[in-house]
Formats: sequence, structure tokens, C-alpha cells
Amino acid sequence: MKSLKKILTTAALCATLFATGCSSETSKSSTGASSSGGDKKETVSFTYWGGDFDKKRMESIRTEFNKEHPDINVKLIQIPSDGYDQKLLTSMAGGEPYDVVQVAEAFNTYAGKGTLTDLTPYMEKDGVNKDDYFKAGIDAYSYKGKVMAMPMRLGAMIMLYNKDLFDKNGIPYPTDQWTWEDFRNAAMKISNKKDGTFGVQGVGSWWANYMAYVESFGGGLMSDDHTKFTLDSPESKQALHFMQDMLYKDKVAPLSSDIPKGVDLWTSGKIGILVDGPWWILTSQANIKDFKWDVATLPKGAEFTSPLFSNAFAIPNGSKHKDAAWEVVKFWTGKEGQTVLASEHGEVPPLKSVANSNAFLYEDGQSPNLKALVNSVDHAFVPPITSKWGEINKLADTYLGPIFVENKNIDKQLKEMKPQVEQLLKEAQQAN
Repeated sequence: MKSLKKILTTAALCATLFATGCSSETSKSSTGASSSGGDKKETVSFTYWGGDFDKKRMESIRTEFNKEHPDINVKLIQIPSDGYDQKLLTSMAGGEPYDVVQVAEAFNTYAGKGTLTDLTPYMEKDGVNKDDYFKAGIDAYSYKGKVMAMPMRLGAMIMLYNKDLFDKNGIPYPTDQWTWEDFRNAAMKISNKKDGTFGVQGVGSWWANYMAYVESFGGGLMSDDHTKFTLDSPESKQALHFMQDMLYKDKVAPLSSDIPKGVDLWTSGKIGILVDGPWWILTSQANIKDFKWDVATLPKGAEFTSPLFSNAFAIPNGSKHKDAAWEVVKFWTGKEGQTVLASEHGEVPPLKSVANSNAFLYEDGQSPNLKALVNSVDHAFVPPITSKWGEINKLADTYLGPIFVENKNIDKQLKEMKPQVEQLLKEAQQAN
């Protein structure tokens, strides 16, 4: 799910796309969107990003789809994440879009410029109830009250914790009633600079990291209408001070100089609590052999919440096979496709019934506690992504990064950051 952090950077190509529009009149698409003359099957081209694991999953779902839809040929097209958006934009600008596309952070840009099909009528026609899905997953891919893409995978920031270090220091395991003070106290007890052990890892300027603390403390990066910078609110600053103190006052989190070259502190057993995303579950299962670990929700602050990670499938407006494409999207994000995803026991299926079933959850008492991940998604917030999301994240690295890396003054950094973020928010509003 790291791919969920990919940012739309092809601005020049965007301009070309939105100037030319997406034609639906092309007789044949080089992307494979049209069926061949001698084949009665309707071919649906379907693009996605990822690696071998993603390919295996997609092919497994296609196998199940073929059993129910022998009249539709799904042409899976795997595109490297680094060039994914550019490839999609090129196909749309040329009037030959793919029929189904995977989207994540770039969704608002596509939806805002009218390049995606409104799926709401299709859902209503087939009785697909959006209330059956986690609210944050639907909200993340809705635009002006219309569902423009169906969520495929969900995740949230969580705590992974080293049970051996908790046992060694006589600390009860985290519960969903934990507060940030409980979190801090546990980190203080676990930290042992002499043997290179730290209480917590996960303090930095990556959006999901600092927002996990800020939103929980009752703050935020920007106002709900995406017009004002709010990271300088008392609640937001309290969270940033909490993070900075873990590094420089309490010294329970490692600085870069504390991490030996080539060493992963978490998998080597030197971290008590890892605050990060759900991709660490599969990584931990594959690489941790010497200690016991488990998963818990983030602590409760003013809010019990966590940043949402997600991706979804959409149908470009220019697709010439929209009905068949909808059957594909409906299957992949419906019970059948989600059950295949659930069998991986990693990212959360967007359908609540599948996520809370034995298909996804391990049996009671068996690690990891995936119910904590489901609870995190159920209380997750959608990140405030705008068309200037990439530029805002660069400013976060520029101004928040030194707070954590160099112990810079928080008020000073935020004062310099604020007008630049608000200018970007203004430009985003004007573009819409």
C-alpha cells in the first residue's frame, strides 16, 4: 500500500488533458478497450499499479470473475507506479482511455475536471448500497455528492508493538482505551539508550505521520472547506510539541544518527511501538522471527481517529464499454473480489461484512489482531487532499521536517509555512 502515497506530478500533461477533453467517439483504442472483430467477448481494459503481489491478487479475482461473466474479457494492464498517472493522462488526452483505472491521491484532480464517470446511477440500478461500505472509503471517492470510484483497499495508521519488550518492562499491552499519556509512559519505560532500544518509532513530516497525532489531538492541517491553514491552532501545536518532545526531551524516539546504517530497528527488535501503516503487517509476518508482536489502534486523544489510506477503481468518461466496465468494478469491489483480498489478511476490505468476517479476521487470540485495523478504518478520516496536495507535502517537508530533524522552533516554522500553504489552497479553489 505504499503506492497510496504516490502524487500526481505531471502538471503539463494535465493541462493538455483538460484542454482537449476525453473523446468517446474513437473507433478503436490502442489501450485494448475495443473487442476484436472475430471475438464476441467484450474486452475491458483495466489498469493498476503495484508489484508481483498485486498482480497475483488481480489475476485471482479475474479468475473468479470469468466464472460469472464469460462474455467479458478483462485485459489486466500493470503499470509501474512511478509512471502510472502519466500513462493514464496520455491515454485520456489522446481520446483512448482505459475502461477501468485505479486511482488514489490523484482522484480529486480527475473528478474535479470531469474525466470520471459518475457511478451513482449504476449503484442505484443494481442495488449497491454505499452504506454497506466503510464511510471513509466512500467519502474518499465521492465528489459533490456523487460516487466517482469504488474503494478497493483500505488501511489506517496503527500501532505495531513488540510484546517481548512490553513483557520485559512489565507493561500491559495496549488497548483501545489507551491515551497518548499511556503511550508516552510505555515508551519511556521501554527506551534504553545503552542497548539501542527505543520506545517508539514514527515521528516525522510525512503527511500520515504528523496528521495521525494532529487529528487525534483535535487539530488539523486545514479547515474543512480547504481554504485556511490550521496547523497553527493550539490543538495542532500541542500535537507537534508532543512529537518533538519524544525526540529531544523524553528521547524515546530515535534520531537518524541513532539508527545504524542498513538496520531496521523494528524488525530487529529495537522498537517498542511502531506508528505506521498496515503494510507493516505483511512485512512483519515475513521478517520477524525472534520476538512476538501484535497490532493495536492509535491512542485516544480529543478524537479517536486515524488517517485513511486507500485506493479505488473508476471508469473514465471516454470509455466505450461503460456497462461492461461497471460489471468489472462491481465485482472487484463487491463480496467476491473482496473475499480474495481478505484472504491476504493485510489491507482491510471496504465492505464491512467482509472485513468483519472470518475471511479477513484471524480467530480470537491469534495474532495479529486485525480487528484493531478494522476499528481504525471505521474511525478513519479522509486526508484533506486537494489538487495542490503534492506542493503542500513539499512544504511540510520544508517546514515541519526541521522541527523533528533539527529541533527547530515550532511557532517560527508554522508562521513561515502558513502563507505559502494558504496561497496553494487559494490556487486550488480557483482551479475548481
